[in-house]
Amino acid sequence: MNAPLTGIRVIEFCRGAAGAYCGMLLADMGADVIMVDEPVDELSSDSQNPLGETAQLGLRRNKRSVALDLLTLEGRSLAHTLVRGADVVIECLPPGTLSRAGLAYDALSGVQPHLVYVSISAFGQDGPRSAAQQGGVPALEALRGMLGAASHGAEPPRDLPVADLAAGLYAAFSVSAALVAAKQQGIGVHIDVPMLGATLAIAALRAGDAGAEAAQRAGLVPAAAMVQPVGESVPSMTRQRQALADASGLGKGSPLADDVADSGPDGKRFGGPVAPWPTFRARDGYFGMDLDGPAHWQAICALVHRVDLLDDSRFGNARERARHQAALRDVLEAVFVLEDRGVWLARLVAVGVPCTAISTYSRVLADPQVAHMGWVRPMVLPSGETTHTIVSPVRLNGQSPVTRIDPPAPGAHTGDILAELDAVEAENTPTQGTSRT
Repeated sequence: MNAPLTGIRVIEFCRGAAGAYCGMLLADMGADVIMVDEPVDELSSDSQNPLGETAQLGLRRNKRSVALDLLTLEGRSLAHTLVRGADVVIECLPPGTLSRAGLAYDALSGVQPHLVYVSISAFGQDGPRSAAQQGGVPALEALRGMLGAASHGAEPPRDLPVADLAAGLYAAFSVSAALVAAKQQGIGVHIDVPMLGATLAIAALRAGDAGAEAAQRAGLVPAAAMVQPVGESVPSMTRQRQALADASGLGKGSPLADDVADSGPDGKRFGGPVAPWPTFRARDGYFGMDLDGPAHWQAICALVHRVDLLDDSRFGNARERARHQAALRDVLEAVFVLEDRGVWLARLVAVGVPCTAISTYSRVLADPQVAHMGWVRPMVLPSGETTHTIVSPVRLNGQSPVTRIDPPAPGAHTGDILAELDAVEAENTPTQGTSRT
């Protein structure tokens, strides 16, 4: 039973880590995952993958590859034939790519009602940000929102593309669950996995009361909704929560509770084997941008009037830019510090370079996309206190899973569950059934 997904065929149309990670997880469980690659050998070029070349190759393990050009009639025809024999399609491409090839979920589900189709994107399939999303922005923005900054004000190192990997994990889990339903009911589903929502969801595991307070400050939670048990004052509750936080060490300098300065000492702004999302200092604060891909790098060099950097061997490709990241930072910041980051962000957007200001948890919560998706929901604790949580970011056929049960007190359902066990025993042994009461 070390390959439980044996017999399941998955077709992967993906660029970047999120979709590839999802496919790898399914392949590790025995699924036959076929990657649809472009005819060119992208792995030998200046890779845009946030994990870098070596890790990108690692995400291809246990998979097979077919090279198809979806811009040609022949390539699209072969892709359709490939998908017709599949149980799962994973797509993580620029919006509209598969729709133009006739491979969107609506086009396929009519002839393959059992198909499980997962779309991984920056912000989700609809909402104010979905129409013009820059693929890598939430990977930076959501990560900043999740980690905020350390207690000393330094922003966190960027060793892993957390948004991409969180989305890949959510996608793989959702596909596995949907396959069970498809087998039982013969009906598939379109799964929408946004990287921003996935990152907020895993951040909520550390948020606790601090996260609820951040949500309240962000305007998503009315102050009146912060209800305390009868007879206990708010200051008393606050002191109790603070005492628990201090005792555990989890509440000190919580990155989820406070909007801290967007600054950090040298050496804290880069990390990992490549430098896809380094942050740079402008005149009034820090911002991040994608300088990993060759097109983005060329646009940045032109924007700062340093086209000579294109011929600098230290910055010839993503790997070299990572190896010489300190020198790269110094060269670019010498220009960036001359103007405010808002100016640079506007210019970068104008030339198509994904970029963002450094965000914090409460700022991300205040984003209109979060409100549109309805990710912040009220939750009643066993004490009777009302707080808020980040619900599952996954949507199935456009609908979010329903939270059926608020967090129970220990043993709250003991009587009900034991009664269910008694009923099962009585059904199986009707003449010898006994009761635990």
